[in-house]
Formats: sequence, C-alpha cells, structure tokens
Amino acid sequence: MSDSGDPFLELEDLGSPRTRELVERLNAEVDGLLSPLVQRHYERLLELVRAPRATSAALTSEGAVVLYKGLSDEVVLLRWSGERVPLLAPGEGEVFTGVSRVEGSPRLVAVHASIEGADEGRAYILDARSGEVAWRVEGLAHGFCAVDGALVYVRSYRRSPPPDGGPTPTDRIVELRDGSEEVVWGSVGRGEFVGRIVLSPDGRAAAATVHRGWASSRLYAFDTSGWGARLLEEGGYHISLLGWLEGPAYARMRPEGDELVAGGACARLERPLHAAAASGGRVLVVDICDARHRVRVADARLEGWEDVALPIEPATVHSVDGLDGRFLLLASSPSHRHLLALAEGGAARVLEEGAALHGVSVHDLWLRSEDGARVHGFLIARGRPRAVLLYGYGGFGVCLTPSYSALFHHLLELGYAVAIVNARGGREEGEAWHRAGMLEKKENTFRDFATFARFFKSLGLRVAAYGSSNGGLTVAAVATRWPELLDAALVGYPVLDMLRYHLLHVGRYWVPEYGDPEDPRMREVLLRYSPYHNVPVGRRMPPTLVFTGLNDDRVHPAHAIKFAARARQLGHPVYLRVETRSGHAGARAEVRVLEHAYLAAFLERFLA
Repeated sequence: MSDSGDPFLELEDLGSPRTRELVERLNAEVDGLLSPLVQRHYERLLELVRAPRATSAALTSEGAVVLYKGLSDEVVLLRWSGERVPLLAPGEGEVFTGVSRVEGSPRLVAVHASIEGADEGRAYILDARSGEVAWRVEGLAHGFCAVDGALVYVRSYRRSPPPDGGPTPTDRIVELRDGSEEVVWGSVGRGEFVGRIVLSPDGRAAAATVHRGWASSRLYAFDTSGWGARLLEEGGYHISLLGWLEGPAYARMRPEGDELVAGGACARLERPLHAAAASGGRVLVVDICDARHRVRVADARLEGWEDVALPIEPATVHSVDGLDGRFLLLASSPSHRHLLALAEGGAARVLEEGAALHGVSVHDLWLRSEDGARVHGFLIARGRPRAVLLYGYGGFGVCLTPSYSALFHHLLELGYAVAIVNARGGREEGEAWHRAGMLEKKENTFRDFATFARFFKSLGLRVAAYGSSNGGLTVAAVATRWPELLDAALVGYPVLDMLRYHLLHVGRYWVPEYGDPEDPRMREVLLRYSPYHNVPVGRRMPPTLVFTGLNDDRVHPAHAIKFAARARQLGHPVYLRVETRSGHAGARAEVRVLEHAYLAAFLERFLA
C-alpha cells in the first residue's frame, strides 16, 4: 500500500520538528481560546475527585483489596472486621490502573501500574496479609498465577519479539522463578492475545483462552507441571473463562445467544452476558437487559437461579471476583461513586457505598435508526437541560451502561443532559448486536449515533458529542459525515486513519474488528468512513476539540494530530490539545482533571 498520497505522514513521527511545532502551536491556540474558562471548571472537578472512589477490587482471604482513586491513588485492604489497612501508594510518575487476584493464592493480589498513562508499566504482587511486595514485574503483564513457588503470567510483546521468536504484537505465558523469566507456552500468533488464566483448586491444572479479535477464540487446558497444552474448544465466538468447577467454567458469546459451560452442564442465557465468576460450587452472572445489569447466582449445575438485588438502580457492575463461594461486586451509578458488595447465597451485603449526586433521573430512549433497527439509549438529567451531550462507543463488544463519571457529574450540575447511545458494535443486545457494527457493517454504528443527534436537534436542543478511543472514531465519523447534526464535538485518544491504523502501535490487534486495510475489498469499506480521509469540503464541521496524550502507546497520537492538521488545512474549526503526561491507560488525577476542565470549557465556549 502506497503512502505517497498522505501529506501528513511525517506527523506520525512524534519527535520530528514539524510535529513538535504543530503540537506546540495548536496547544497554545487552545490555551488562548479556553484559558479564561478552564480554571473555574478545574476547581470544581478537583473538588469532585477529592472524595476517593473505588475503581477496582479483588477478593482475598483477608478481605477486599480495593483501588481508590482520588487526588492520589491508594490500594487499601478492607478487612472483614471493617478495619481499613493502607497497602500501597504509587511511586513517582505511576498511575494505578487496577487490582486483580492472583490465581492459586488466597492472599496475593496484583496491583497494575502505568507510567504516566502508558500501557507499558509494571505490576506489584502484593501479600494482603503482610502488606509486603512479593514480586515486581516490569513491562506489560496480566493473568498472574502462583504455581509451585513460582509466578506464572501472560507477558505482552509489542515492541520487541518474544524470546521464542515471532512477530509482534503477541503474547506468551511465562514463568518467573528465582528471579529468572522463561517462556513456558507460546502458541499465540501475531495480533492474537491471551485472555484469562484459571487454576484448578490443587494448582495442578490450568486453562487459558487465546483470542483473535473479539469474536474468535481458542480454549486450552494445561498440566502446570510442564505446561503441555491441549486444545479444548475453538470457534468463531468469544470464550470467557469464569473459574474452575470440576474443570474450567466458561461462557460462549455466540450471535445466536450466550451460553455457560460449568460442571459438565451447559445453559443458554436468556439475556446477554456482561460478566461472571465461578467459585466454591457457585456461579454468579451479571447479564444485560436494556443496557441495565442484573445479578444472579446458581449452583455448579447451573440450576436454582436466585436474583441478587443491589441497593442502587440502575447499577453498572464494573467487576466481579469469586473466592471460596463468595463474590465481590464493584458497581456504580450516575448518582453513586461506587458500591462494594459481597454476594453470599442470594443476598448482597454492602461493604461500602459512596453517594455523589442527588436528583438525577435516568430515562430509557428507543429510536429507529436509518435502516429501521431499534436502538436503545439513556437520557441522564437533572431538570430541563440547557444542551445535550451524546456519549458513545460502539465497538469491540463494549457495553455502555449508566455509571459514575466526575465529568458527567460536573456537567449535570451545570444543566447539561448526558445521553448514552447503545449503538451497534457493543454487546448491549448480545453478540449479534456487536457483529452488526463491525467490519463491513461498521457504518451502522455511526448511523445509530447520528439518529440520536438528529432526535435531540429536532427538539430544538443544542447537541454536542463525546467519545474516546473507538468512541472517538464514532464521533469523528458523525462530525465529518453529518456535521449539521452537532454543535460541538469532543474526540479523545481516537482511531481516525483507518488505512494505516494497523501499522501504528498495537493496531494489528484490531484488524478482526475493523478489517484489514491491505485487503482491497475492506480498504474500500474503510475508506468510505475513515474520518481522516473524509474531512468534508464545502460543508463546515462543528467546532471540534481533538485531544490525546503523548504517552498513548495503544492508539498512536498521530491519529489525532494528522486529523487536526488536515481539518485545519481545509478551514474547519478543529482544535487540538496534546497532553504530555497522559496516555490511553489514564493519567494522574490532576492531569486528568485538567483535561476534563478543557472539555467542559470547550462545551461552555461553543454551546453557550
């Protein structure tokens, strides 16, 4: 594929003088435009994040280990007695991104740390009882297991090939023993990734999944004494491991419906699956109806289902973890920062609840898309709105449900409404809904999102749109194709050059979702909607703020920079802000608050 027709190709080199000059100039322009408004928003957003919010949690024999994010990050043990024990705080430049239980140990957890928002970082393996760091693993790793005195985990190779050879990006299962790391299993191809690893109760057997995209998987069983693998199942559907019940318990996400497999039984779910865990002869399932979460538990034969009621509605369950037949749930809602609850049997015992905002209403919306498809959305408001901010994603099977956001909290206080669009490409209506918004059907996502913009415009409301990553693609595609539908657009950390995305950072992973630009048929499909290649001529785009971070090692910042450069060349009111201290994995609190203050100031500037 020739790149000779791309006049902004040099901007993919973040160190080139042309790139640095452009970023500095456009950053200064945004500062001049918004600085008088930013400080007020920054001060209020800083107040909102001052109250620590639970964003990740894992279950141990000692209690719940919880990551709280406030003005700073902190990992805390909530003992069963109610005592709070600080365990770990980030080092210089570190951002904690999550905690997860280490398989095979009731006391160990992994604390995942990013360096200024980059995916590449480190993990601390922490003993919840003693508070000591047992291991420190550098680089990008997940799926930690304690096996026979060693640490086994998945290592991702993005920049350099794995020790056993092969092209990047790819994953390997490695073992860390006596300070030395060794690859123990490597049947993972280019652009494939390993999902979760689960262990049998005695630690002698394990299971792991390998994924090519988000709709094709393989399930393997292992003997952990030598990590010899046996293929158990493969298919053109996503397989998600839940735990171990007489063998690996897992879910099949098929277009015709989701299934659970556990203890020799197979059960078809009546609703799409969001999350699940298996432990101690029990299975907990979070399923989805109208983009709302429901929690249920069953026995190992997938019988005797009981509902588990949560005290907040509608609740978004962010994570579940199971240990010894008990399950830890972390949830939130537009009016609650977080909820930590322990499910035992069919009851949920609240460990901690963080209220945030009163007087919030959440309404269901159903609209007909351009092709007649019925599309769901939420309208979140406090009274009659001054304007509506559309929020969407629409890809990779990601389900958007009403959850807490400090930015949305602030905008609701200012009189904006937030509308969440469950566009095709997500899993709100199951795997068929996901596949109706991928590959050659990707444009359905944009039509669904545009339908909601068109609806609110017909009511005489001013409409802005906001999306990040794949959601940035969604918003930019609408802003370039139907610019008249939006009064402003916020496009964050976006995928925008659909002909070169697979060559930048880890874009190779997304080929099964978007399609291969090297394939002439898919190249035509991608070219039809690629925002970078479809900046309008003769029609004016809405005022658009494109923002990214130099530490983004997942979606290359060049997507944002090149798009802004091309749009500016064509005379559009497109502005660029590039943060030097953030990446796709996040940023330190004060950096993220400042970024959100710019977004709020941009909306005030162009929606007033």
